[in-house]
Amino acid sequence: MKNILIISTSGLGDLLWGTPAIRAINKALPEVSIDLLLQPRWQDIFSGNNYIRRLVPYHSKWYNQLLTLSKLWKTKYDHVLIFHANKNIGRILPWLQCKSIWSHQSTNILPCLSENQIIQIDQPVHGILRRIAMLEKIKAPEDGTHMDIFLNEKEKADAILFLKQNRMAPKEFIYMNIGGSSFQKQWPVDKFVSLAQLILKNTSMSIMLGGGPEATDRVSLIENEIGLKRVTRATHLPLKKSCSLIFQARILISPDSGPMHIGFALKVPTIALFWSTDSTGTISRNPLNGPSYCGPLNIDASLNAVLYGNFFSGAKKEDNPENAFLNPILVPEVWEKVLYFMRM
Repeated sequence: MKNILIISTSGLGDLLWGTPAIRAINKALPEVSIDLLLQPRWQDIFSGNNYIRRLVPYHSKWYNQLLTLSKLWKTKYDHVLIFHANKNIGRILPWLQCKSIWSHQSTNILPCLSENQIIQIDQPVHGILRRIAMLEKIKAPEDGTHMDIFLNEKEKADAILFLKQNRMAPKEFIYMNIGGSSFQKQWPVDKFVSLAQLILKNTSMSIMLGGGPEATDRVSLIENEIGLKRVTRATHLPLKKSCSLIFQARILISPDSGPMHIGFALKVPTIALFWSTDSTGTISRNPLNGPSYCGPLNIDASLNAVLYGNFFSGAKKEDNPENAFLNPILVPEVWEKVLYFMRM
């Protein structure tokens, strides 16, 4: 065996879930070279990851997929492992030189595959474990479930310099991820405002407001309410720089989006906010996408706290223990978790 191609062309969390399996392959089969097909915007986070030989950018538009194929078709792969993709990957697979293709996703999602190419998992399990289950096909034992992000000394030093330039210090600030890949994952602005006000009034912590480009307007709204004293915006930074800053945070507060998984990978105390119904109260979440299967896995309790509830701004708490997950995530609950981590 010489070459393995891993395909993971969706979100950042899905991508990071694959890192324990990638590490296991490298350790069990050090002679094998691993290529990773991924969205170009996520490539930065794999700098310094020596388990991977080559990062290949994936383009979803058919006319750009020729660029992807030009980087893949000359390599003869022993195995192609699809960790996560959609049906568009079917345009690429027939052109690959490979002995076998495997996935844990169903043929409903990947109609380009046959049932014989699907690894059957009998019961719902965490996304990390679904990827680890695929290792049996290449006879590689697992190597734990911890996700990998590698920061070098320069990246750490650059983060500390950024903090100094903004009158902040390592472990003396709380990183709030205001963004989310979809509106359902965005905790209401008014709640972030109230939480930030509690932190600024009752602790010496500074606040860093982070998120992707989609968070820019929401961050501006929060800044208008809480002011800029002991507050720094970090929505304009490269992904790896954001990782370096999260690594320096005392606490990370994030909806279940990419930064939450970054916090878990970097072992930063993380308060994870999982939505059960969206901010309009009309869209309910599939429980298989809830914290049991998409949240922290085998992470010490001192490093994570999960709150699961609806993100509807006007919702009130009801005494309904059978459907507690439908209750809103209120500011006092998150504040309580902040105090818990502050005491650690």
